[in-house]
Amino acid sequence: MSVSGGLLKSLDESAFTGRHGKIYGIALLGHLSDGFDIQIMGFVLPSIIAAFHLTGASAGFLGSAVFFGMFVGAGGGGLIADAIGRKKTIMAAILLYGVTGLLAAVATSYWTLWVIRVIEGIGLGAEVILIFSYLVEFVPVSTRGMLVSSTVFFWQISSFIAALIAIVVIPAYGWRGMFVIGAAPSILFALAWLVLPESVRFLIEKGRVAEAEAIVRKISTVPVKAGDATATKVEPQRKLGVSSLLGRTYRKRTIGVWAMLFLQGFVFFGIAIWLPSFFLRMGFSFVHSLFFTALITGAGAIGNVAGGILLDRWGRRPTIVTYFILGGLALGSWGLGTSATAVIIIGMIGAFFAFGALGPLFTYVNELYPTSMRATGAGFGGSWQRIGGIVAPYVLGLFFGAKVPVYLVFGFVGALMVLCGIIAWLTVIETKLETLEQIQRTVVAQS
Repeated sequence: MSVSGGLLKSLDESAFTGRHGKIYGIALLGHLSDGFDIQIMGFVLPSIIAAFHLTGASAGFLGSAVFFGMFVGAGGGGLIADAIGRKKTIMAAILLYGVTGLLAAVATSYWTLWVIRVIEGIGLGAEVILIFSYLVEFVPVSTRGMLVSSTVFFWQISSFIAALIAIVVIPAYGWRGMFVIGAAPSILFALAWLVLPESVRFLIEKGRVAEAEAIVRKISTVPVKAGDATATKVEPQRKLGVSSLLGRTYRKRTIGVWAMLFLQGFVFFGIAIWLPSFFLRMGFSFVHSLFFTALITGAGAIGNVAGGILLDRWGRRPTIVTYFILGGLALGSWGLGTSATAVIIIGMIGAFFAFGALGPLFTYVNELYPTSMRATGAGFGGSWQRIGGIVAPYVLGLFFGAKVPVYLVFGFVGALMVLCGIIAWLTVIETKLETLEQIQRTVVAQS
């Protein structure tokens, strides 16, 4: 049995330790930071529309700007992380979006702000995807679903925090103050990564077994025994490139993942950008619009934690399918609410499932591919989600400008979520309680 096999057995079967907690906690801070910066546009957009006298279409194009950058950052960041390591790439990504976020606060024109948001998106797109790849390769198998999926709670709760901050900051300091608050902590979060180790699986993949062993001995509660007869054998992996994503082994799974991430990204980011504006159109005040948005996005954040628990207890496939179907049905009926109470309750149920599906889906995506192309596979999947984020604000902006009834808009996005559920039912394989290496053997066998 190989030394690396013994190391992975120790890593996979360990209890959750304090060192795991440090890794998990710093990853959460990164998600909190990038989630705030991504979703901030939904809260500052009404003020920017007034400042630059924007039409609905141009406002939607500005809302999409960060996703143009995230499209590049997700795929490019994955390729870089598979080549030079997860840790270095994540640190560089956080620094990039932190610095450009501060520059957004001093933008003097529409196009200057648009370009800055695109560059900021490159860092955001890389970091948000690589957090999942990094954690999947570290945490114990028995709680991998819950631990990885629950990180999205902090990514989405940042929208709740941003809404509460916006209520105070925007009236006093305008939209520029929100960009400063969002960007400044990012530089500190980047430095926090200095104390974290590189991914053990990445190190083994690159032949740096001694470094990997030192890390596992510090983290795991399971003693490392290189000659242990029960050690998991590590299958030799041939070098896989981008073309392998659509090769015979992964084609069906990859196409399913890309379709789900595109549709989920369209719905999630489209609603996140335009929801406060839709509430204003429904007759609610600016403060009430932000407060309602905070409640709804907060419910979505909780949905990711519940979804993570279900991943480990119920399984990946039934959890993802159910979340998409129920989320779609709730979103489809959202626009029929006739009172503030009905709008909030239906919206919270819809967000719990539709927004809450994001954590379970990204957990699954990062389990699906082997170490040599895990970040690349997840990154290209994330790029399709960003395409959804690019298209959605513009399309919904056209709906908004054309005064399409709100119930038709929500019926449309609800149907997209139901379609996601059908795709998940057809393409998702079960990965519950399997090591990442066992999953690869299953994928190869099923192909």
